Amino acid sequence: MKRWISERLTPLPDEIRVDLAKSFLSSLPQAASISLTSSLGAAVLAYRSEAVLDLDLAVLLALIGVYRVAILIVYRRVDTPITTIKSALWWQRLQAGGLIGQAALLGALSFNAFTNGDTAAALLALGFVVSFCGGACARLSVVPWVPIATSLLLLGPTIAGALLHSEPPIFAAGVFLIAFVAVMAEATLYLHKLVVDRLVALREASFQASHDGLTSLPNRASFHRHLASACHRKEAAGQDFAVLYLDLDRFKAVNDRLGHTAGDDVLIEVAHRLRLGIGAGDVACRLGGDEFAILAATNSQPAAVAILAKRLVETITRPIATCNGPAEVGVSIGIAHSDAHTTPGESILTAADHAMYNTKSKNQQQRQFTSRDQQTAQAA
Repeated sequence: MKRWISERLTPLPDEIRVDLAKSFLSSLPQAASISLTSSLGAAVLAYRSEAVLDLDLAVLLALIGVYRVAILIVYRRVDTPITTIKSALWWQRLQAGGLIGQAALLGALSFNAFTNGDTAAALLALGFVVSFCGGACARLSVVPWVPIATSLLLLGPTIAGALLHSEPPIFAAGVFLIAFVAVMAEATLYLHKLVVDRLVALREASFQASHDGLTSLPNRASFHRHLASACHRKEAAGQDFAVLYLDLDRFKAVNDRLGHTAGDDVLIEVAHRLRLGIGAGDVACRLGGDEFAILAATNSQPAAVAILAKRLVETITRPIATCNGPAEVGVSIGIAHSDAHTTPGESILTAADHAMYNTKSKNQQQRQFTSRDQQTAQAA
């Protein structure tokens, strides 16, 4: 069942699947309501049939209802939020197992109600089954295989019992429920698609608001949020960090010689090289134009940051293929460390900016000296 449904749905990234699992696990009011009403219904059916089996099924269904509610309460009180697909699926399976168990027991009670000759009990069971299916479809379509499996476990025995009933209206209800199974499945998949489309749209909007449209790196606003978080960690736990301010050299010449499209290619490739060059806990951002910044938190020791800066210079200055031919740019990097600032934040970014301009000035002087030496050599 789960595989059949998965084959008909678009594969989703883990981030969306985690969000869907969280939504699935936020159904405490619905779980409590369904557990209560289904337990009461099962008790009524067991009372009318006076069968020991029905009584056992009703007691077991009530216990599973308590289990479902308890799982959701524990989930709400867990301090560590769900961030990985593994933990999300673990909690999801716990809750889905309880729901499927309820559906199987209520389906068995419904079958017994339809086959014991009690028309009133059969109609009561039909009402409980349809309401259970409708609630599961509407609230739990975020994980579509669960409500579809639930509906089959509920409606399968109910349909079988209705078709075995002697009264024509009850038999007709069984025929109607056969079509209802297909309608429930289609409605569940449709609702699932609506939820997924909304989550994808929200994530795309959030990404666009916090990332640069050309390079997909975090933008200036996002960098300031990361910087504020780093400052908070510095104040709370003494976790040092460093800021590297990068400005490309000779980038204007690339735009003038090869065009702005080639300049965009250079920025995209530089961003790619920054992503590959930084540590797992570091953040690379595009501040605007040909300026970038790195928040170095993986290893903020001065020696390690200096090695990182040197590696980035070597990486960025390698030739870059563009749509209009190869291009070469340099990079000036300024570094500021949080332990050198009593109030890090905007001041550390400003310090890194000033350090970058000092580096750029030295680089320009170096290029001038190199150019003069070459001219002198050519004249000789």
